[in-house]
Amino acid sequence: MAELIILLVLAFIGVLIAAFMAGGSEKPKYAVCWSAAGVGVSGLTGAALIFCKGPIKEILLKKTPHLSFIAENINIPWDLMYGLGIIVFFCGIILFLWSYNCRKNSSKWYWALLWTLGVAFLTGHLLFLPQYYGVAAFVNFFSTAKRDVFSPDMSMLPAVYVMFGVNLIAAAVWLWHTLKSSKRSWKNILVFAGIFTGSVCLLWLSAWGTGLWANNAMETKAAALGITPFRVTDKELPELKTFVDPDFYTKHSKYNPPRSGKYNWKKDTIPADEKEYTIKFFTSPELEKYLTGLQKSAAYIGKRDVLHFFSLQHFLSLVRHRSDIAELYYRTNQKEKVLPELLKYPELESLIPADTPYLICELIRTAARNIWVSTLIQYGPEDKSFLPIYRKLLVWSKNWKVHLPCEAGFYLAVPPENKGKIAAFFYAPYLNTARYRGFFDAVKRIPDLKKLEQQEIISGAEMYANAAKRQRLGIITGRTALALKVYRIEYGKYPAKLSELVPNYLQKEYVSPSAGKKLDYSVKGTNFTLSADGNFITSER
Repeated sequence: MAELIILLVLAFIGVLIAAFMAGGSEKPKYAVCWSAAGVGVSGLTGAALIFCKGPIKEILLKKTPHLSFIAENINIPWDLMYGLGIIVFFCGIILFLWSYNCRKNSSKWYWALLWTLGVAFLTGHLLFLPQYYGVAAFVNFFSTAKRDVFSPDMSMLPAVYVMFGVNLIAAAVWLWHTLKSSKRSWKNILVFAGIFTGSVCLLWLSAWGTGLWANNAMETKAAALGITPFRVTDKELPELKTFVDPDFYTKHSKYNPPRSGKYNWKKDTIPADEKEYTIKFFTSPELEKYLTGLQKSAAYIGKRDVLHFFSLQHFLSLVRHRSDIAELYYRTNQKEKVLPELLKYPELESLIPADTPYLICELIRTAARNIWVSTLIQYGPEDKSFLPIYRKLLVWSKNWKVHLPCEAGFYLAVPPENKGKIAAFFYAPYLNTARYRGFFDAVKRIPDLKKLEQQEIISGAEMYANAAKRQRLGIITGRTALALKVYRIEYGKYPAKLSELVPNYLQKEYVSPSAGKKLDYSVKGTNFTLSADGNFITSER
């Protein structure tokens, strides 16, 4: 890191000296030689930077220390290094032109140096903080890249390129003016600096007006479509902390149930003392109190204006624990309590609204449902007296649908990332236009998402296609597994083929959403295995 900074500082000092020597030279041939030297230093520095993978990697690790455990696997692509080298080269050229003009128009080198530093400071801000100066606002409008809900703050490279172009044009115009004029005074520098600064101000003001228009257009469209703003937070609310004991696992480190613990109960790898503790503790009031707290926290998923990640985690943990309890009832020969415990799940799933605006909620719903179905198939009682209950569950499963929220409401509530009123003021044009693009890209996606929700075979690997595949896969395997359970209770065995479930239990035989092939199904003795696209359900206990 230090070596990289030293390289850049020395290079830019060299460019500055070459520019001053060229600007102060009376003979054209010396000016040309010094100019060539300045361009050469910029070029060599840019070329040297291309091979600075080590320091760049060090910077990335310092910025993201949580990635340190995979440091050896981080690979910085060469095209990134080429891009950085080109940026440094053009930065050197721009610095040379500004410095040359300041020295050429001033008879005193120290006066020229002060102007150079001021112009370099302004130029640096224009190049590397483009979202503050209006250019990024227009890039948001004209860029063809779609905004992703998880990264609304798109890369500013297009805006950086535009600002490079603006500065090069301004420097070239100033160079033409400098060579044409024979005056050497600070007034000459001030006039051009005033024109340049005035142009930047006009650019920002136009971006500011465009941002206001974009914000109003977005709010009008949202009101027409009934889309409300929402935000996502990973900060735990104080009341959520009171619901769930954060020291629960510390206090009960020996509690290791089948699904939430760290041991394989099927293979009986759990130590005897921890097994004994778990069996005694899983029916205790203390555990039930903990689960009640998880359910209170999970209820916050229903608040549409904000999504608490802690609530989602607590919901999934709650479903796992309830499945654990059902399995432990089975393993402790309290089989009459298994089904009542599992029948609590539909009520738990209702904690996630059917029309949730968050895609992550649908993925969590799918994961939780898979846990429940698997436990129900493995440990649910199979007496014929329970047949009406299973039939109701099979009918309930017909309500399972793929739901792909467009998440346009996320952009309505994107907060400024900069602290302080001044920073937020200058950031506003970029923020408003970024939200506008993200919002309208999401709205345009709605018809495609509606079609995707109905598709049986789904191609593509983008975020929504993957989410649709996971949801549909969970639905078809879960519903088929429930139908198999009902069939076994009714006939005392599983069918030889899935086609035997049609039409009395299923409307049709499902196919995997990725490959379009029928689900893999096999029966071995009293157990079955159902799988598709890497997801499987087995009745083996």
